[in-house]
Amino acid sequence: MSTNLIALQNKFLGHGQTVYDKLSNLHEQQGYVSDGDITSIAAEFHLPPAHVRSTAKFYEELSHDKAATHVVKVCNGEACRAAGCSGIERQMCDAFSVELGATSGDGVRVESVACLGYCGLGPNVMVDGLPLALSDGAATDKVVKQVQRGEPHGLTEPANAVYKPADGAPCVLMRHFDKDIVSFDASCAAGVYSALERAVTSMSPQAVIDQVKASQLRGRGGAGFPTGIKFQTVADSQAQDGSGRKFVVVNFDEGDAGSYIDKELIERDPHTQLEGILIAAYACGAQEAIVYARYEYPRAQRILQQAINEAKAGGMIGVPLFGRDFQCDVRMVGGQGAYICGEETSLLRSLEGVPALVSTRPPFPAQKGLWDCPTAVNNVETLHNLPWIIEHGCEAYAKFGHEKSRGTKAVSLNTHVKRPGMYEVELGTTLRELIFDLAGGMADGQRFKAVQVGGPLGGILPEILLDTPLDFEAMARAKGILGHAGVVVYSQEDNLVEICRGLMHFCAVESCGKCFPCRIGSVRGTELFDQMMADSSVGGGATDERLSLLAELCETMKYGSLCALGGMIPAPIECLMEYFPEELEPYRPTRDGKPLPIMN
Repeated sequence: MSTNLIALQNKFLGHGQTVYDKLSNLHEQQGYVSDGDITSIAAEFHLPPAHVRSTAKFYEELSHDKAATHVVKVCNGEACRAAGCSGIERQMCDAFSVELGATSGDGVRVESVACLGYCGLGPNVMVDGLPLALSDGAATDKVVKQVQRGEPHGLTEPANAVYKPADGAPCVLMRHFDKDIVSFDASCAAGVYSALERAVTSMSPQAVIDQVKASQLRGRGGAGFPTGIKFQTVADSQAQDGSGRKFVVVNFDEGDAGSYIDKELIERDPHTQLEGILIAAYACGAQEAIVYARYEYPRAQRILQQAINEAKAGGMIGVPLFGRDFQCDVRMVGGQGAYICGEETSLLRSLEGVPALVSTRPPFPAQKGLWDCPTAVNNVETLHNLPWIIEHGCEAYAKFGHEKSRGTKAVSLNTHVKRPGMYEVELGTTLRELIFDLAGGMADGQRFKAVQVGGPLGGILPEILLDTPLDFEAMARAKGILGHAGVVVYSQEDNLVEICRGLMHFCAVESCGKCFPCRIGSVRGTELFDQMMADSSVGGGATDERLSLLAELCETMKYGSLCALGGMIPAPIECLMEYFPEELEPYRPTRDGKPLPIMN
């Protein structure tokens, strides 16, 4: 069905133009997509109205069918929950009602969002496209009064703290962070694009792939698949239609709550990212690259688009490079608010303009990806390593790290530590070293309870596991994941049962709906949490039966889901039941004033 719809789009919109593009452009112009707009687009381009409607309704932003005078997004991700976001959405609604005499039905739209990328500052909100940290001197009444005066952008957009490695420690990703190299001229003066020139003029594509393989670089956004093997697969594969087309697709849909790594790399060093993209394209034989950028990162999108424009003007994009035949075009596509698009097959379906449902594998995108062409899908941080590897050599990179996890890793920490922000550490650094040495330990008045690594799909680990090193295999053995390495520290004040309920509900909201273990299991899991958290006097409570059902449901989701969203969301729930049984004690049902036992 998707193949037929894509063929129709190519016929009536032109090759590469999609319904998603049309809807996104319309949303950018007017801030909503009405039912009439959907009907008009379908009629104009001779497409089934159901296709246009299903594409629009899949995405949070495109699903809004009415105009809004002001749009307020309140972050409710794990980091902002830990920072005290509870009640802010209601406060915003009340404040707008009082100050502006407006309600959500009168042109003010207040809604939740999973992450805004300022997890070291939270709680956070976004007002009319401007992110704000309420902990940074702003409060709900101040925000609303500023909007009332028609000056929402008079408020200051926050900035995450970043901490470069100490002298002598490996510094790959943040090597340019001590200077302003956002512009093309400044980046070139700092040596950006010199590794690209070396690769194109003195190395074959296979030699570049061999360097990446020998460096032992693994993907930095999920399971840690070897990057060089992915490049080799793309290079060795051919498009189904014989066109020879191959793609590099950059996953910049960084949606894990607690993560703002890719955001900082793009905003502070955009041209190194473009250099990494072009090196990857040269290695794979791709002449087209697309960056899929998170909707909630407006500043990063502006900076990246400006960098692309400057690189084109500077002769780096879309023209033969350094007197050789190789050339590659790079463009950016903005996401429209769907966490599932962080999964690579879902992201590719979004780019193709059909509803972003997860696809079964094999075939893998490296063999048959975007428009059935071989496609290397990598996240921002992975590609940011490539210029350093080409410049310094694979052996130098492989010297860093721990066991099978080589190189460095960017990590981001939330507000429960004394020095929240982004760090670059050598893989193998322990959680204890990261939290209590580099980040200074717990913030004043806080006592450590747990730490979650890798976003909403990551395990929640207790104090006894703080000596776990940050590497892919060690984290898996501890029932966690390294993932993108967004680190959320929880204090004794945080309720892990409420956190896990929120994670299960997050999965229910963000599921693409294609497989029933994820689609139905996440809803039933949320219902079970609600029942367990309800007062026992009305039949609630964490009974043995409910905990047994929750464990069985987690097992079904883990082994039956198509992708990591459904397959990994049980991880924090299982950690709760295994590592933190005491958190369930307050929810134990009682009989005759005495608590009933809970099955561990």
